[in-house]
Amino acid sequence: MMSGQETDSVEGDEPLAGLAAAAKFTMPTSGNGAENEVFSITQEEARLLKHVFPDLTRMSQNTQKELGIHNIAAYLSRALDDAVSSKDLTTRREGILGPENTLLDISANVGVLLVEADMLGVASHSNFSSIRANTCVFKGKWLYEILLGSSGVMQLGWCTLMCKFSQEEGVGDTQDSYAYDGNRLRKWNVKTLRYGEPWQPGDVITCAIDLDEGSMTFYRNGRSMGKAFDNVRTGKGYGYFPAVSMSFGETLRVNFGRTPLQYPVEGYEPIQAAPIGEVVKADMLFGYLERLMSGLLDVKNPSEAAVVLSADMEHLNLTGNRSSRGTRLLLVGHIFENLSPLLTTAYVVEKCLIPFLLTFCDPSAGTAEQPHLAQVLEYMWTFMEDFEVNICLEHLLSSVLQVYRFAPVTIDFTDQHTYLTLTLALVRHETTRKYLVKSVFFDKAKFPMFMHTKPPDERLLAELMPDVWWNVPQKEDDESTTPEETPDMKMKRETYQTTCQELKRKITEVENLQVEILRCLLNGRDSSSRKEASTRFIFLHKFREFLKENMMVGRTRPTQQCPLPVMRSFFHRIIRILQTMWEEHAVSSSRTDTDSNGAYVPCKHFSDNSINIFDVQRHGGLVSHLNKIHRDVVSRDSDDRTQQQQTSAASSVVQNGSSVDPPKPEPSQVVDDDFVSLVELLDGAVILYHIGAHKQITKTSAFRDTLNEYVTALRETEVKLAACPPEMSDVKEELQRAESVFREKATEQARNMGWITAAVYSGEKQKDVHWIFEVVLQTIKIASGRGVLFSFVPEYYVEVCLSCYNALRTAFHPTQPFMALPEADKVLQRFACFLANHFGDARIVNTDTRDSIVQSLACYVCYANSLAAVEAMPSALIQKMVHNLLAPYENRSWAQTNWILVRLWKGDGFGFRYLHLPHLLPAKNQTQEIGAASLQKPNPSKRLQQMIAADLLQDNDYATKFLDTILNQLNWTFSEFVGMLQELQTIASRPERNIIDSRQLKICATFFDLAVGLLRVIEMVVAVVPELFLDWSKSSAESLLARLFQMLCQVLNRVTAKANLFENIVYSGMPGLESVDHFPILSAVAGVLVHLFMRAKDDTSKERAIAALLAEPGFQLSSIEFLLGGTTGPASARADTRHFTLKKFKEINEEEITEVESLITYLRIQQNKGTGLARQTSSDGEDCTICYAHPATCIFKPCGHQSCRACIFHHLMSKKECFFCKARIEKVVDKHGNTIKL
Repeated sequence: MMSGQETDSVEGDEPLAGLAAAAKFTMPTSGNGAENEVFSITQEEARLLKHVFPDLTRMSQNTQKELGIHNIAAYLSRALDDAVSSKDLTTRREGILGPENTLLDISANVGVLLVEADMLGVASHSNFSSIRANTCVFKGKWLYEILLGSSGVMQLGWCTLMCKFSQEEGVGDTQDSYAYDGNRLRKWNVKTLRYGEPWQPGDVITCAIDLDEGSMTFYRNGRSMGKAFDNVRTGKGYGYFPAVSMSFGETLRVNFGRTPLQYPVEGYEPIQAAPIGEVVKADMLFGYLERLMSGLLDVKNPSEAAVVLSADMEHLNLTGNRSSRGTRLLLVGHIFENLSPLLTTAYVVEKCLIPFLLTFCDPSAGTAEQPHLAQVLEYMWTFMEDFEVNICLEHLLSSVLQVYRFAPVTIDFTDQHTYLTLTLALVRHETTRKYLVKSVFFDKAKFPMFMHTKPPDERLLAELMPDVWWNVPQKEDDESTTPEETPDMKMKRETYQTTCQELKRKITEVENLQVEILRCLLNGRDSSSRKEASTRFIFLHKFREFLKENMMVGRTRPTQQCPLPVMRSFFHRIIRILQTMWEEHAVSSSRTDTDSNGAYVPCKHFSDNSINIFDVQRHGGLVSHLNKIHRDVVSRDSDDRTQQQQTSAASSVVQNGSSVDPPKPEPSQVVDDDFVSLVELLDGAVILYHIGAHKQITKTSAFRDTLNEYVTALRETEVKLAACPPEMSDVKEELQRAESVFREKATEQARNMGWITAAVYSGEKQKDVHWIFEVVLQTIKIASGRGVLFSFVPEYYVEVCLSCYNALRTAFHPTQPFMALPEADKVLQRFACFLANHFGDARIVNTDTRDSIVQSLACYVCYANSLAAVEAMPSALIQKMVHNLLAPYENRSWAQTNWILVRLWKGDGFGFRYLHLPHLLPAKNQTQEIGAASLQKPNPSKRLQQMIAADLLQDNDYATKFLDTILNQLNWTFSEFVGMLQELQTIASRPERNIIDSRQLKICATFFDLAVGLLRVIEMVVAVVPELFLDWSKSSAESLLARLFQMLCQVLNRVTAKANLFENIVYSGMPGLESVDHFPILSAVAGVLVHLFMRAKDDTSKERAIAALLAEPGFQLSSIEFLLGGTTGPASARADTRHFTLKKFKEINEEEITEVESLITYLRIQQNKGTGLARQTSSDGEDCTICYAHPATCIFKPCGHQSCRACIFHHLMSKKECFFCKARIEKVVDKHGNTIKL
């Protein structure tokens, strides 16, 4: 029986006043007899109350007080209290010590850790960081869950208070701490043993401890991995804290019981007790609400929900005759009065609210409307206080995101569909959407995580793909034929490809939901007034803040950056919705010139700061500096745009009775708020690709490389196994074991590649990257035509342009062939034009950006189809590129520029047709350093060679400076190389054990490769334009020829001397110096000599060349005879395989051998004749006191000092001062007083 106080409450009408307040509407006043109307109850209301509240109806029968609208609040309160009291909630949990809320204890951490505001998420920012919870257990069975944000080295488990950790030792490394590491598949307790399964991001690891038995068990996604430890010490003084240790960059979240466990284990309790009483009440109230709403959910469109409820509330009669709908609304108000406080608890929201909402949400509907869920949300906003709804929605989105991220992946992605559908329904509700975008997305819940699809684990992949297939890797120079495909192999291939396509279809269904969520958040039409911002405006603001944070954090604190797989997924979803909205805008604005195929970011947005570009460096430097020096240009451009906009906005002019539209402004000048917001989103997509998407796209290609390595190893092992004699049983057994391992690994990687092919490297994803590539190309092209305004373009545009091409060419290819792109040839041509235009662009001041363009061009000309695109460019553009290539190497990467010229010559040079360094064959240890640019398949460019010749012949001073730069660099490079060889020999000759720095070896090999490349460029110049050295009408020719022979003789003498420094190092076999050998450098020198002598255009040129060579003091005929083994006759028959001769290399053809033999014979004859520019040494005073190699025939004016022609020519290239007295040289004359032109 109820007490008198309770009876008064039941019979009074105070709850109705509370309902009015909760329902946020004004209680209407009643006239005479109103009280009788309030307490009256119709049969229809009685049936409704019995249906909705069957337990309350039975309670009213027991109290003999009829249940009605007037006393429903009291009955509800009593029923909730009775339900809670019926549960045994007073049982004290034993075996645990700690506060009510279990959190990570930041006072007990070791290392640098970044802990989230709720004290449950953590990221490591030091070598090995550890942290434990603030609660320990000492008796009973307990567990907690760890939600992995990454998959690196972590040790997860338990520790006692006495465990002392450091940045080298963590959980499991001390006596009373125990851990599991799914990266290394180990369990740790001082010593380590193999245990468990490999984990991946998105896994849920359950750490369970049984202190009654003294054991620990770990679970991965709800599956036990077996008992890890059974020797856990228990008893007095042993209390175990949840604890984790993480290497740098690893992230995770822990759930001690604050929200329902993803995978509860029978018999074990969570560390933090669940609020059972609140859950019981919420379950009851949601049960009432679900039965009650069956008569209220009648809207067909979510947009009608607010209108229908507003009309119902306006006509609701509290005291008179009510409709059935009105009665239901009053009951809803009573339920929410009790339910609202409960929904501010995270546990209740996830345990009760989410299942309730899912009853009104149909996941099978896909992107279709969910009107009933929208109506439920409308009731929440109506009957709950604003602060209660806000807290509830924060918990709701956080819980939905968590269960979405960590829900197990099934074949049909069931859970992912469910929670994305729920999220979509939430953001379709306008009031909810605006609050979530403003206060929850990007702030309290990481919205980009909704755009990512968790990959299946190895178990599901094995179920999806029981049979796998892979391509046999084929090298370019591998002449062996691929084995013919058998019927069994064909069936496996078709099955595998069909499975990949089916997986791709299911992934696309998930992605469609993600894109639809983005569409809702980019709604630009939901602002009711000018003062109220639309959802799109708010979202773009938050999106830019997200980009800024990740751009800056990625440089300084990478552990705080959004995960790269998430940013890649976010990028693709942004591109999809952006293309769609761009097309829709083009149709709505009737502008066919602004469709997505021609999308770009107008340059004005960079110069007038209408888009927030943060503090990013521009091509011309800092924006503050650019605004200062280009203030007038920017101001004039702004005025021109304003005038043009006013003209375009003017009404049409009527002429002769007809309407004539004004001329349309340029697309980049159109002012449209929707268009500007799309441009801002487009620029954000470019940034998103730059800071994260590209890194993940290229990083994923490692799976394909690993698969190829395993397949190659498997193929080689099968060949060895087939050739293994039967009597070698031990060897055969070992080979069979290796074959099994390689096949297992290859199968695992092939399944991973199936997922990657469907989700990462699909044709649609390739088109997304291609689209942003074209956007950036178009943006740079149009901005480049705006003069100095191009300087305002952010640097990341050029970087994204280069990285997009690299991704299309090396990451997606060959999974998605590059040439399968629409109009792939035109793509190559547009990129070639970009490289040629900006290769020497003075408006780009950042040396790193300039070097990136040079490196890209060096790579671009290495392949036949891209080189053809360069040759197909307009002649003027090619000439511009060639001129920049040949310009003196100042303030740019001359090494990469040199490799570009080398690549254009490869295939036409002397013995310069190899794919791999010949002296290393058949070894596989080929150089992978900068010299690898010369190891591509030969494909010389005759057209570019001709244009190089024409450019050099056009301006003698320009050509002279170019050759002077080449010779200077060759002299410096080869001298540095020899100096490093001396250092290496000194270290190697010491009696004590020496370890040579690998970096030093690498630098030494790089200098050698650079020297070879410079010699090949000289060979090309001598071949295509010999006049620069042999035409005496050119003032610099004689001096350049003398310098060239001086350099060649220096190289020959150093390289060919027997038992000298070079030979000792080459034959020492030092690792890292594999590319250093006689063949690369001597074949290049031979090429220069053959072109000068054997391929000379006329006898006069040949005579000038031999005269200059014989006049060089360093010339030794034996060094040239070394090319053929020291003799011009047949090849030496010595058994010493190290004996060098060009004849033993198949890369040297018979014609080239004949030319070298003829060269040696010719030089021997000419040397015996004594021809040449014999040195005149009649008196000691006539020799040049600089080089002592030539007569002093030049006199400096006005000081009168003397030197030879070669020395003064070389000196005047850089200085105009006398060698001796530092006086300024006005002119140079010969012995007869004639002016010498230098």
